[in-house]
This record gives sequence, C-alpha cells and structure tokens, in this order.
Amino acid sequence: MMRAARLALATLLCVALATNAFGLELKTRFATVEYERPEDLRTFNKKLRLGSFSFLFGKRNQLTVEEEVGSKVDKLNGRVQEILEMFPRRLRYKIVLVPSRGEVQQVYRRQYGTNVDFIAFYAPETDTIYVSVSDIKLTVLAHELAHVVINHYFENAPPVKIHEVLAQYVEAQMEW
Repeated sequence: MMRAARLALATLLCVALATNAFGLELKTRFATVEYERPEDLRTFNKKLRLGSFSFLFGKRNQLTVEEEVGSKVDKLNGRVQEILEMFPRRLRYKIVLVPSRGEVQQVYRRQYGTNVDFIAFYAPETDTIYVSVSDIKLTVLAHELAHVVINHYFENAPPVKIHEVLAQYVEAQMEW
C-alpha cells in the first residue's frame, strides 16, 4: 500500500530528472526546476520550510528530495494562487537554482544591464525565476511565484508597480 502511494505521488507530481544546460532538471506539475548539482537541490529543499504543512509530505525518509521539492513547489504555487485569487489556465514556468546571491546578480546584470542586490528575481521574457540557493526563503519564493501567476493571469500584464505591490502582498500573507 505504501509503495503504491509513493508511486502515485511521484506520478501525480510528474517528477522527472533529465539533463539540461544547468546540469539537472526536475519537472513538477507547474514548474521545471533546473540546478547544477544535487546538493543545490538538497539545500533548496531544506530552506523551503512549509511550517505546519510539513505533515502533508509524510516522513521525510519516505520521499526522495526530488519528490519533496516537487510537492513543495506545487503546493506553494497553489497557495500563491489562492492568496491572489488568480488561477491562470496554462501555468508553466522555470525555476533556476544558482549557488549564491552573487550569481543571481550576475544573471540579472547580463539580462538587464543593471546592478542589483537581489537574492531572486523573475524574468517574464523567459518565464524563469532565478534563486540563490544559499539565501532563499519561502517568502521570497512566494513573492517571485506571485510575479509568475500575475504574468500568466492577465492578457496584458499590469504595470511593474502593481506587480510589485501584489507580490509584496503575497509575501506578507505567507504565514504557514
């Protein structure tokens, strides 16, 4: 019975590993998580603490890191949609895990030509969230996921300031 439940969970989450430009990838219902090293995924998993919702994942030793991350990302995505009361139809996006804040900043500088002090950001042109594994927090990922949801919900995206206000609202509501 337990084995069948694990298999069903893995199938439900559509968790799959493959290679890509960053090394490895994990597919969930809504996201593709790209990362270079397995330890990056393990660190990301440890930093995403869902508080009282942890019971939904069973005992940690019964799920693989990939299954747990997939479940956390999809549950967090669902929570963000509930907070915003926005449920886009075809929601697919990418999360790229980079080891440090400095690397997030380098990616931003390459894409936008501006220096920033971000630990994460959403690039709407590529539907990609870049996050620093060493600095990520659940609330920061929820903030970036809000940008994804908002971007997919509206046919014409609202102004950047409105995007930011709504993403900050989601961040403030994240009390798990």
